[in-house]
Amino acid sequence: MSENPELETVASHDDVALLGIPVEIDDIGETLGVEREFLTALVWAPAPLTVGVVHALVGGRDRRDGPEVIAVSAPLFYSPDHSDLFRRVIASVDADDPLTPAALGAIAADPDTSTRYRNLLMEIASPNADSPWPVPSDTDLPALAAAVVDQWHRRGYRALLDRMTTVLIEEPSRTLGGHWDALTVHQRAAETRRSAVVQALLSDLNG
Repeated sequence: MSENPELETVASHDDVALLGIPVEIDDIGETLGVEREFLTALVWAPAPLTVGVVHALVGGRDRRDGPEVIAVSAPLFYSPDHSDLFRRVIASVDADDPLTPAALGAIAADPDTSTRYRNLLMEIASPNADSPWPVPSDTDLPALAAAVVDQWHRRGYRALLDRMTTVLIEEPSRTLGGHWDALTVHQRAAETRRSAVVQALLSDLNG
């Protein structure tokens, strides 16, 4: 018998890690811009660097979902199209054939590809001087990856705050501590994860 039976029904809030939280309207452009620059650099980078960045972010095929990497299912990107492209990059790295700009053209040529997604692929595959998304240098890639991680990390904190706000409105006072403790578990795990990933990106990849 629990000493605190009223807390036995407190939710673990495991879904918080999967929530895609909206950013402030003034920050959307910057958020999407960082994501786009990262994906452009990732696709244009030499294959070994692309592989290194993907492994630092989500792990290799045999090292997924551990505490030191980001789960593939996590909403790392704000844009669903950016998420889809990153999943394709992960799949290509897993197949030992990292996605290239030329490969994006083949995907864009698929009749089932939506116009919006086709435009994204072509902008990344063929950036030009007039594009707001120029090709970053290889040396920019780890820092851009870390910036995407930081954006996701901050959205995660907003998810925790939004969830606790809902708890405060809907739950009795005697259960608030239990909910806070459950959310704190996710917060601490996120800090550990972010620290390990950024270390791998900015220290390990940069030597």
